[in-house]
Amino acid sequence: MSVTSPEPRNRKASGIRSLSTREKVFVNRSPVLDQSKRICAYRLDFIECAKRYDGLSVRTPGVEAVNAFLEATSPEAITSGRRGFVRCGLEEAGSLMGHAAWKGKIVPVLDAAALEKGTMPEMPGTFCLDNLVFIETMKPLLSSNCIAMIGVAHQEEAALSAHVWGLKSFLVTPFATSVDTREAFDLACRAGFDLLHGEFFRKPSVLTKASISPNHALLLSLSAHAAREADITVVEDIFKKNPDLTFGLFNLVRSAFFHVPEDVTSIKQAITLLGYKNLQKWASLMLFTINHSDPSTNPLFENALVRARTLEEAAEQSLKDGAYMTGIFSIVPALFDVGIEEIVAKANFAFEIREALLSRAGTLGAMLEIVEGIERGAYEKANEMAHELGIGLDAFLAAQGTAFAECAAHEERRHTPPQGRGIDEAKRLPKEAAPTGKPSWLSRVHGLFRR
Repeated sequence: MSVTSPEPRNRKASGIRSLSTREKVFVNRSPVLDQSKRICAYRLDFIECAKRYDGLSVRTPGVEAVNAFLEATSPEAITSGRRGFVRCGLEEAGSLMGHAAWKGKIVPVLDAAALEKGTMPEMPGTFCLDNLVFIETMKPLLSSNCIAMIGVAHQEEAALSAHVWGLKSFLVTPFATSVDTREAFDLACRAGFDLLHGEFFRKPSVLTKASISPNHALLLSLSAHAAREADITVVEDIFKKNPDLTFGLFNLVRSAFFHVPEDVTSIKQAITLLGYKNLQKWASLMLFTINHSDPSTNPLFENALVRARTLEEAAEQSLKDGAYMTGIFSIVPALFDVGIEEIVAKANFAFEIREALLSRAGTLGAMLEIVEGIERGAYEKANEMAHELGIGLDAFLAAQGTAFAECAAHEERRHTPPQGRGIDEAKRLPKEAAPTGKPSWLSRVHGLFRR
């Protein structure tokens, strides 16, 4: 990890911001998508942070600790009411599925290779099998309640398709894992997978390079003008030429969050009431909503939202605004299929943000690397980096948990079931759930995009 900023990264002299208790359990989530690249579920990882004399240790918590976590947390706050796939042992599956609030929301992921002779107790709902080899002894397990995980990396398409359609003949739902490139996604779709999980959605394509659309270029320009606090007449002129932007601006200013006591009668007044920092945040998030009628199911939008809010929440006060913008724009290359260098060239970023995005340098760069590591499930490495930075990994995980809850708080509807290729969606997808908790500025802005 390169560091070019003169700002010291190790803050041990002032104390590591860390746990107030000896042990605490956190949850990390990654989206499960359908063939339309819409979020329909999550894979959940539970992480336990424990104090030790030289910092924090991270490990997988026992089932008792996970059960206690589930008892204290609603599915709306963690999965926005969608289902969560949880890897566990056969003896743990029943207790994880038994929580009243989580009924029908936990899908245990079992290692099929560990099941003797293809037998297992009857499950009270949908379950998932990993490492499933399609052999005669497994037939008793195959039904419409079964989801089968299959890794697609280094697989031949013909063999993969035969495996998938063989499972579908038993009404099993095929779930592709290790979908880490756009090419792997295309392969999995052709092979007939209904569910997909991997890193592909946040990576720019290596085969095509999309040009930045006029609408996206406009928003980048608006964000840059707000960052440099340009003359208000320049910013006003952008809105005057774009009625859609003006409508969104007035919606935002009139929202209950800002408690504007007066009628807003002009664009200039709306910009003044909102302020340049909020305007920059809004324009940055709007980049992800173009061509998406329901951004709540768009994994890139959600990733940008959660990453930005996690970094903002974990950062010291003086770095919060820069941390937020670093999180948003670290995802933008995948949106445009262009390099980060082109994005940085079009925006007016401060030095710390520019260095963080281009070379992961400085405090913001280190924080971004830690959050990216958490997203990949590289907890040990992220813990080492967080300790070096002087912020406990638990601070990042707690900040991420806040971001999850805030994203869920203002979703108007949890999921629109896809046209399912033979899937019984009533069994696969959750019912509507009412928002919980107090919406943050971030989640209120999120809700305005679904106008």
